[in-house]
Amino acid sequence: MAVSSLKRRLIVPLGAGFTIIWLAACIGGAINIVSEINDAEDSRMQQLAHTLMLISDRLPQYTNAITHDDDDNGFAIWHHDKLLLADSEGEHIPFQAASTTKDSHQWWQPNAWRYIYLHDAQTHFTVAVSQRWEERYESMYDNIWLQFILLLIALPIILGLIWHSIYRGLQPLNLLAKQLQQRQGNHLTPISENVPAETLPLVQSFNRLLERASIAMQRERRFSADAAHELRSPLAALKIQTEVLAMSETAEEREHHIQQIINSLERASHLTDQLLILSRLDPMDTLPETEPLNWDNLARQSLSLVNPSAREKHIRLKYEAHSGSLKLPKFGSPLLVQLMLRNLLDNAIKYSPEYTTVTLQIHETAISITDEGKGIAIEHMSHIRDRFYRPAGQTQNGSGLGLSIVETAATLHNMSLNLKNLPTHGLCAELTLLMP
Repeated sequence: MAVSSLKRRLIVPLGAGFTIIWLAACIGGAINIVSEINDAEDSRMQQLAHTLMLISDRLPQYTNAITHDDDDNGFAIWHHDKLLLADSEGEHIPFQAASTTKDSHQWWQPNAWRYIYLHDAQTHFTVAVSQRWEERYESMYDNIWLQFILLLIALPIILGLIWHSIYRGLQPLNLLAKQLQQRQGNHLTPISENVPAETLPLVQSFNRLLERASIAMQRERRFSADAAHELRSPLAALKIQTEVLAMSETAEEREHHIQQIINSLERASHLTDQLLILSRLDPMDTLPETEPLNWDNLARQSLSLVNPSAREKHIRLKYEAHSGSLKLPKFGSPLLVQLMLRNLLDNAIKYSPEYTTVTLQIHETAISITDEGKGIAIEHMSHIRDRFYRPAGQTQNGSGLGLSIVETAATLHNMSLNLKNLPTHGLCAELTLLMP
């Protein structure tokens, strides 16, 4: 795709627009000069005609035309229809006993004259003044040419000022681009907002993007460090168990160490699965795709998936559905909802004694899962949601990521995870709809 230059997009229309305006100004100025000169020459001829009319009654009566050296102007005076006085050009003026203005031919034709007549009905004197159109052309041409020269000189000056103003106006963008080019890939500090008002929204939006990128990068670094640390433990255990297995002498010892290796592999596999899930959820601010959610079906499917592990511990799974209408999210990701419920059910089964009950309840605006285990010690409650956090003395397998996954998925569905110990014994994990 061709790159569009902002400078070109400004200069071309502004330059073309100003050039069009300049041409219009030249044409308009020429028309105005023609009109002004015509009015001025007609006014001068009218004044001359009035002056001749004032002296016409004192002229001697003769018919011989007087000679005159001006070939572009003429005058004539009549009494009735008798020519009293005329110069060499005026004697060719046709007589007309009326006050009027007329042309001998169309003004653009050769040898065209302009006539102005002034007639006194009381004294029967008629005065006519004439002017050759070519004389007016010369005056018009001189004035139009002078105006055109001045405007022609102004055109490149103004276009240069337009170019300079646009260049200066775009300098902040050029400086911004230069600053960004000089930045290293890990340099995510905000850029200066000391920019013109028109550029400020762009800079502010870019700074917000840098802030989100910085948070994401920090999260990824923390995630990578934590993942590497957590994966090191099962891998180290595998190495030790393999070495011990190699030194085992009896079949019972070998069987024991093989089982330990299998347990370490299961833990590493589970941890890897949880890390992959969390790595997909972390960058999300919203769900990319949503589907209608059937909470009753999703709850029953989740219970069915954890039923085998519950049966191993003889734990009874209990389901209580809300009888009325639900205000839980109507759209979301069925896969993530099932992942949330399964993680909470897995935890409840894992940390519950044998022959107890785990209950899943759907309320109007929440879903709760309760067990009959020991609950969470108060000193661990504030850290239990931290990634990879496992209280000391834990014997159950786990990665310490389950609650973090649940909390992230719940946030994407506009829900929150609440954990509370029950008054007697057990823990209640509740997913609650966040009210607007």
